[in-house]
Amino acid sequence: MHADQAISFLWTAGLAVLLCACNSLGETPALSHSSGELAPGQQVPNLSEEDAIGPVTTRISRVRPEFRRLVRNENADIWFKDEETTGADRLMTQRLSQRLNRLSRLVENEWRDVRLRVTDAWDEQREHGPKSAHYEGRAADLTTSDLDASKLGRLGFLAVQAGFDWVYYENRAHVHASVKR
Repeated sequence: MHADQAISFLWTAGLAVLLCACNSLGETPALSHSSGELAPGQQVPNLSEEDAIGPVTTRISRVRPEFRRLVRNENADIWFKDEETTGADRLMTQRLSQRLNRLSRLVENEWRDVRLRVTDAWDEQREHGPKSAHYEGRAADLTTSDLDASKLGRLGFLAVQAGFDWVYYENRAHVHASVKR
């Protein structure tokens, strides 16, 4: 075995051990696609979102007590779309914020000069379905800053590695990722 092959083998083996260890701790769902990309329509784990993250029980509004538990993600390396101009896309649960920060680092390591882009997080305008985790600040719709749809499969895979509890390569426009309460 040549030195390059040995290093590649050790790196791959180390990554496999890390993913298995994280999975046993409940941090990363088992990957169902070995190529390092999710396929359009693929979800990890292969369950309904409700089964993976628990039911949505409350539509949080700015006047509800639950609103005070949402945190504002101020990570300058994440691009937030903020089409509402209210900052709502920066508001989320602490767990979602932590996973987005992890994913942002993975995206920066994967693609030079490309950033994670959040097109939707907490939804106060009822733009999603009736049981959407966006209403509790537990879901985010994701792309990359360069809007390159060919990167979405890999972005979904990186989201799984970042520890989201459910990742869905929803369509050629974005990846949806959500977390438990």
